[in-house]
Amino acid sequence: MDISKEEQQRRQFKDILFDLSKNQSMLQDKGKRAEMYRRLENLYYSKDSSKKFRHYYSDIFQVLDEINQHPEKGNRNFLGQNLDVLRQGYQAKNINDNGGLIDISDSIRKLYDHVNLEIARMDYSDAGDWRISQEEKLQKVRARISELNDNVAQSTEKMDNASKEYIAILGIFASIIVTFIGGITFSTSILGAINLASDYRVSLLAVLMGLVLINVLYGLFTYVDRLVNGPKQRSIKPLIIANAIFIGLLILIIFGWARGLVEIRNAHLPQ
Repeated sequence: MDISKEEQQRRQFKDILFDLSKNQSMLQDKGKRAEMYRRLENLYYSKDSSKKFRHYYSDIFQVLDEINQHPEKGNRNFLGQNLDVLRQGYQAKNINDNGGLIDISDSIRKLYDHVNLEIARMDYSDAGDWRISQEEKLQKVRARISELNDNVAQSTEKMDNASKEYIAILGIFASIIVTFIGGITFSTSILGAINLASDYRVSLLAVLMGLVLINVLYGLFTYVDRLVNGPKQRSIKPLIIANAIFIGLLILIIFGWARGLVEIRNAHLPQ
């Protein structure tokens, strides 16, 4: 077959498929139906069977794919339905130049079969793509729900921890107040009994009380800071300095007591 003629027939073939895909009811008109039969006979019929036109699967796929991508050009279901009408209604009536009957029923049947096979394949592929798309959407929804559940759980845990921390902070502040008031009370008692006790005992008790208060308050405030700001490295240098001062005072008091420094001082005072 001449290549240029074959290319022309392939273009005619694709034009026929596009026309059949545009309107579902176009073949209800007897004149249009007869015109379509005439176009198909001109395309498929040949006196020489070796030159008979045979459509290509690739042309069928190209037409259907273009219809899928550009719905304004037609509908593949309309194409399948119209080919079914042509297949069922075709009757060989026309005569060729030699008086022979023009019959393309076999070509129409094959065209119908090939087109519907490709339509079914595309429908199956679209259904698979749709199912995969829906599964992907479902997975995204499930992932989002799981993420929200995790966020809710984390928020609930944070709220529980915050409640516990608030309670702990309030308890610590209450302990600080009680400790501070206790220290003041004890200091007041010491000051009230200053005339009844020796200078060494009063000084020793005052320094010991200061040492205990400093360490207790530092520990409580450090724990509050840890609850509020989280665990981090903190300097204990101020506590070390304070303890060193109080311990130094204790040593001095004990040394003075042992040496009787107060008595020595009193002995040198004028009577």
